[in-house]
Amino acid sequence: MAKLFSFASWNVENFHGEPARAARVVETVAARDPDVFAIFEVRGKDVYQPFMARMPMHSFFLTENMPGGGIEILVGVRRSFPSFVTQRGEFQSQVPTLRPGAIATIHVDDAVFTLLFLHVKSFPDPRSWGLRDDMFQRVAGLKRTLDGMLGAEGPAKFLCLGDLNTMGLNATYNDVSDLTPAQEIDSLGRRLARVGMRPLKKSHDATWWNGGTSLEPAQLDHVYASRELAFTDLGGFEVEVVGWPQQPDESSRRRWIEEHSDHAMLYGEVAA
Repeated sequence: MAKLFSFASWNVENFHGEPARAARVVETVAARDPDVFAIFEVRGKDVYQPFMARMPMHSFFLTENMPGGGIEILVGVRRSFPSFVTQRGEFQSQVPTLRPGAIATIHVDDAVFTLLFLHVKSFPDPRSWGLRDDMFQRVAGLKRTLDGMLGAEGPAKFLCLGDLNTMGLNATYNDVSDLTPAQEIDSLGRRLARVGMRPLKKSHDATWWNGGTSLEPAQLDHVYASRELAFTDLGGFEVEVVGWPQQPDESSRRRWIEEHSDHAMLYGEVAA
C-alpha cells in the first residue's frame, strides 16, 4: 500500500527552559519527519526556534487556553498539504485550565482527513475520570457530526490521537465502581466502536513510565481511527512507539526518559 501521509503525537512533559533537551526532542521528531504531528506540554517561546530551524518545511500552530500563558499543544503540518488547523474549546469540558483539542484537517489528493489531537485530564480520582469520560463522549460526538456532514459520501476519515491518560477510576471508600486502566481502555474502545472507530495496534502497549520503581509502565497514549482507513505495516504494527520502550535495557530506558520525556512518541502512516 502507498503511504498517503504520516502522523505523530508526543507528550514531552513540560518542554521548556532546557535547550539541550529541546534539541533532542526536536531531533527525535525530525528523524521520523511526520507530515502532521502534535507535541503536548510546550511553551511557544521554547519551541519556536528549534522547530523552525530543524523542520522548515512545516507550518506550526499553537493552542492557547491558560491565563497568563501555560503549557500548550503545538501542531505542525507539512506545507505541501493544504490544511486548516483549529482549536476546539469544547474538549476543555468547561474547565478553563484544561487544554482544548487541536484539529488538523488536511487534503490529500481528493480526500479530506481530520486529525483530533487530545491531551485529556489525568489521575484516577472520580472528578478526573468524569472529565475524561466527558471528553471521550465529545470525541464520539464529533465523529457523528463529521459523518453527518458528509452524508452519502460515506464515513469521515477521522483519527483521534494523543495522551488520553487512561488510568482507570479509583473511588475512595467505594471500590464497587472502580475501574482498572485496562477496563477504561476497553470502555473507550466500545464507545468509539459505536461510531465506526477502532484502536490502532501499537508496537508496545505501554507508552509512559517515569523510570522509577514505585509505578509500573502504563498505557496512556493511543490512536483511534475510522475503520475504513488503512495504515502502513510497521513491522507487524500500525503505530510505532518511539522512545524508551525501544531501548535494550532498564538503564538505557531510564536515560532516554531523563533526556527526552517519560512518554514515548506515537508514529504511523495512513495508506491508500
